[in-house]
Amino acid sequence: MNQEFCERCRDLFNLETLRKVSGHAYRHGQAQAIGQSAFNGCPFCGLMCHVKICEVFGFPKDAEFFECDPEDWVVVHVRSRTEGSLIDSIEIEIEGEEERGYCRVFAAEDDPSSALTSFRPVETDVASPTVVSAARQLISSCRDTHPACRAVTEAQPPTRVLDVSRSNGALIYLCSASHLSGEDYVALSYCWGGDQPLKLLSNNKTGLENGIPFTSLPQTLQDAVTCSKALGYRYLWVDALCIMQDSESDRLKEIGNMASIYRNAAVTITAVVAGSVSEGYLDYNRLDSIESAFETWRSGTAHCPVNIELDDGRIGMLSIIPQVEGRNATKFMPLNKRGWCLQESMLPRRLLYYGPQELLFRCLTVNCQSVVPSVIDYTNGIDPPRIPSGERHDLNSKRLWYDIVRDFSLRKVSLAEDRIHAIGGVISELERKWEDECIFGIWKSRLLEDLCWLSKNESLVERSRHAPSWSWMSLNSGIEVNYMNFETVDAIFHDISEKTIHLTCRVMTKSHPLRGEIGHNPDFKITSDESDGKHVDYLYIGTARWNDIILGTPRYGCIAIAAIEVEDSVFRRVGLVDRMISPNPAFGIGIWMESMPKKIMLI
Repeated sequence: MNQEFCERCRDLFNLETLRKVSGHAYRHGQAQAIGQSAFNGCPFCGLMCHVKICEVFGFPKDAEFFECDPEDWVVVHVRSRTEGSLIDSIEIEIEGEEERGYCRVFAAEDDPSSALTSFRPVETDVASPTVVSAARQLISSCRDTHPACRAVTEAQPPTRVLDVSRSNGALIYLCSASHLSGEDYVALSYCWGGDQPLKLLSNNKTGLENGIPFTSLPQTLQDAVTCSKALGYRYLWVDALCIMQDSESDRLKEIGNMASIYRNAAVTITAVVAGSVSEGYLDYNRLDSIESAFETWRSGTAHCPVNIELDDGRIGMLSIIPQVEGRNATKFMPLNKRGWCLQESMLPRRLLYYGPQELLFRCLTVNCQSVVPSVIDYTNGIDPPRIPSGERHDLNSKRLWYDIVRDFSLRKVSLAEDRIHAIGGVISELERKWEDECIFGIWKSRLLEDLCWLSKNESLVERSRHAPSWSWMSLNSGIEVNYMNFETVDAIFHDISEKTIHLTCRVMTKSHPLRGEIGHNPDFKITSDESDGKHVDYLYIGTARWNDIILGTPRYGCIAIAAIEVEDSVFRRVGLVDRMISPNPAFGIGIWMESMPKKIMLI
């Protein structure tokens, strides 16, 4: 048995040895010997070389040792994650080093060795009875045992939902949701992928109430109906069919209620893999995605099979693979590029994540996990940030907002005017929890600091008229929000009215003797002429401190907003100044103090 394995590995993979070493460090052999064994064809030695010992190019003949002595001992750690299992993962360590290589172990459900490990092959059929049953059980368990995941009783229900279970299911009916409470309906998060072939309009509302043929729905909506019914729910909320798309008042009303709609849904179906409503997500080719993820770096070996004799004499087969990170397969999915979908992943109490490999579940209490326990690791996976319950000035809360802005700013929103609405549900939740006001993405309690965002845009674009120039929402591009800690704030904030900020600050003009020595980071590409030929002034905010990521040392800088004067004392932002404070007094804080403070307006 396991004749292709070397003697050391045959000794390791027997039941008696595994029971002795499980949970303990086991000196398996010296690196040189394991490398030679891999060259001779031992599958497990080869796997150890891939995950930790060797840099492999066309393995095995071109293997080169990592930064270790070939005589160093290789230590194997056999781990179990549940009380009933014996071997769920294997960690490979060069004795004395901190960094390890990781493998996971799995067995098929009907294999005799399945009792030894809790991990199973990935279940790619996300609509199978086994997967649906497991999903229903997770939802039920969450509802019954997680206090943080319970519905908000005073929450406002959506105005309309789709009845997907009336009659024989051939017709889907638009109906009022006024009688519904939490746990009664499923919500859908998906990519439109352009204008919708079927949507609620003022002239077809009656027709939709009289019944929509199931076959007339685009594929993603058909899949959502199928999933809702399989999960045991009668009602489904879909924005295109439950919000009047040609009524601005109805649209704004429902968008304003988005936080409540997603938070109070029994579960939100997330169609991660579908780039448009016509693609669907149930029939996605997950087998190809699995094969791609499981390929071992350069060897093309999907897994290392190990035969093992059980106590009753039966022979089972364990499979060992390098640990597969779930995040790597999901972060570039279409849904993660859509602006609206960030809040649709943050607001719900529960998510069913129809990913590229399997069905995942996550709630406000439990991090992302596979619905049917699989070998893929989601420890550092795809969890969207959670809206915290902490105090307004908590450092983690501040970091959360900056992470949200950075993520959201890289996503696409089809209409510029929807940029504020696409994150409005998250903002309203944070306003309520933090007892603060967010104006065009800038928090009033730290307004001057939040004004100091930096554009990462590298293309020529126009500034949106739907947000003021001082807001990062005026740009449809990547944003680096201000992560610096202000030591002194020299400017004074007075008031904000609609899109105008009133403040007092020092204004460095072109006439300053050293003005030419100071440059700024433009909001648009350097070749853009957003200033319309006018000279750029600098509106001084204050001094800030931050840590140099490379050197790990504190750095200090003077922060100012680059702006042009469009009227007397009325400015429009065009960029940001973040100049290092030089030991030379001529280039320190003093040069900013030479300008007298003046009252201005920033639009």
